[in-house]
Formats: sequence, structure tokens, C-alpha cells
Amino acid sequence: MQQGELEFATHTNERTAASYLEHNIQPVGAAGRWRLVTGETELLPGIRLVPTPGHVPHHQSVVVADGGERACFLADLVPTTAHVPLPWIMGYDLEPMVTLETKRALLSRAEADDWILVFEHDPVRGIGRVVRQDDRFVFAALDTPQGED
Repeated sequence: MQQGELEFATHTNERTAASYLEHNIQPVGAAGRWRLVTGETELLPGIRLVPTPGHVPHHQSVVVADGGERACFLADLVPTTAHVPLPWIMGYDLEPMVTLETKRALLSRAEADDWILVFEHDPVRGIGRVVRQDDRFVFAALDTPQGED
């Protein structure tokens, strides 16, 4: 976890308190199990933590590489396929303009390197890729030709 995220999680306010519950955080610390990092980090071979701020200041996504493929668990940066268009940002993101720029950078990287993307909150299509159509990103299911859905 990003070191800044743990600090943020333990100093909540009215807006963030319901997301960071002490009974979820305290036991991990008491057991000495936090592994804190700062910035983009290769946690283990093939597992990379990538800062993706916006939803919260120290949000991160996880990129897993194996067999020449890469998959990115986007977490709350792009929670559903409906949020692929850059301006579609969740109302509960704390820093929406930061989310916008983070999405632009990460989706550009994902499209350029043909990453598989995992959309954790999508109830129907939780996995796919992004492709460019004109000047925007669009979702592409894994079983459809590039740019069609």
C-alpha cells in the first residue's frame, strides 16, 4: 500500500470516515503486516503498484504481467466500463480533476501496451481493453474486434 494512503486512512474527516474503518486497519498494523511503498513499485516479479490518484490522493492500481500479457486492476480509478470516457468521473472522487488526468495517462498506457483491464464495480462486463476512437477511449470486450462492443 502507498505510505500516503495509510496516513490518509488514519486521519479521516466527515467525508472519508465511512471508507476507512479502524477495525479494518488496526489489526493489520498490530500484526506488523503493512508493506508500505512510495510511488510506482515492483512489489514482486510481475506485480507492479501504480499510483493512480484522484479517487483519493494516494489511490493505486495493480498491474500484473505474465506470459507477455499485462492486466491492470483499476480499482476505483475506472470502476465500471461506463467510466472509460475521460470526463465520466464518480461523484464521490475527492479530486475529480486529478482523476481526469490520471485516467488520461493510465488509459493511454493501457491502450499503447494492449493491457487487459479489470473494472471492479462493473456488474456486467468486468474485464476488457480500451481502444481509441477518434480522440476518445472506448471499451472493447475481449471477445470483440478492436473498437467494437
